[in-house]
Amino acid sequence: MFKKLLAVCLLLGLVLSIAPITTAQDTVTVRVAMTPFFDYQFFSVADEFGWDEELGIDLEFTWLTQSGPSVQALASGSVDTVNTCVVCNFPFYESVPELRNFLTVNQFKGFVVIGRVGQAKTYQEFLDELGDPVAATTATIEQFEGATWPMYSANYEPLLRATLDQGGLTIDDVEIINFPDDEKAALAMIGGTGDFYIGGLPSEINLLSNHPDEFVLIGGAEILGPAGLWYSQVASNEEWLADNEDAALKIMAMSYRYNRYIQEARDQVLPIVVEAMNAHSGVGTTEEELNFIFDTFLDFRTYQQDQETTYNPDSPLYWEQSAKYYVEQSQDLPDDADYLINNPLNEWFDKFLEREDLLEWVDAPLE
Repeated sequence: MFKKLLAVCLLLGLVLSIAPITTAQDTVTVRVAMTPFFDYQFFSVADEFGWDEELGIDLEFTWLTQSGPSVQALASGSVDTVNTCVVCNFPFYESVPELRNFLTVNQFKGFVVIGRVGQAKTYQEFLDELGDPVAATTATIEQFEGATWPMYSANYEPLLRATLDQGGLTIDDVEIINFPDDEKAALAMIGGTGDFYIGGLPSEINLLSNHPDEFVLIGGAEILGPAGLWYSQVASNEEWLADNEDAALKIMAMSYRYNRYIQEARDQVLPIVVEAMNAHSGVGTTEEELNFIFDTFLDFRTYQQDQETTYNPDSPLYWEQSAKYYVEQSQDLPDDADYLINNPLNEWFDKFLEREDLLEWVDAPLE
């Protein structure tokens, strides 16, 4: 009898050891506001690979154009998570005070200033002429004075403010034409409106790759200064996160497993990302172009790498370095705003590191 009981216990232990993290009865529906940016396509891959079902999540997508409409949808209760960034949320601190960033998905290194061929000099041209990086930065930015900028202001005006500050200019020294989304701002630039442009990566690639005789890259990190340190995040509201901590942590796990694929088995996810982007961005991207974008403009880190950089106060890549800079520059924040309340990123990263079951799932061999 004892041997039979022991055998049953051993069998039960084996079953429990290989059981999924959740069961069908535990499935939680998460309504995701998706946006057509390369940064956030881990959601598309998770849905295609069935990671959501594996973890007891049912992802439901609503595709929107920008973080602004997404945050409005979150505030109205029609979605649970939004794709956004620290600075993208500044305009909503007062109207949506419950907004909370909980996951950093990557470092975005793609912000650049684009100008018209023959109408402006690039940073590299100034550097070759002046031989001094600081002088070249100042000269590049000085030519922005009086220029017109078509842009989606809610996302990119803080970046422009910070860039102008590197050359001693202010937002009052330029003219901004605000558009309801980034794609419309880029189309206006293509149509002849504006002198310079800052925007999202799909539109930047469109201008530079599809219109090389018209547009030139004026400068990137060389002229952006601290403003060039930028991270992409996923946010929800305080109530949803309190009620759905497990679901939020599983979304974090999906993101980190995806980041491993980008580093170790990229060919398996590229077709999924290309299909999702081309269906919703209005910009046709090939796998070859996407490879270039991932290598050049985006840094998808493992959670171990994030521990050493993004969430390490001693690292120059610590996310708060950029956040503090933008807080000091921003004109959008209420006087009593505390960006740490709206960005409990360190807290959520620590919670994730405590979930050994999710870490094991992220670190399991790739299919």
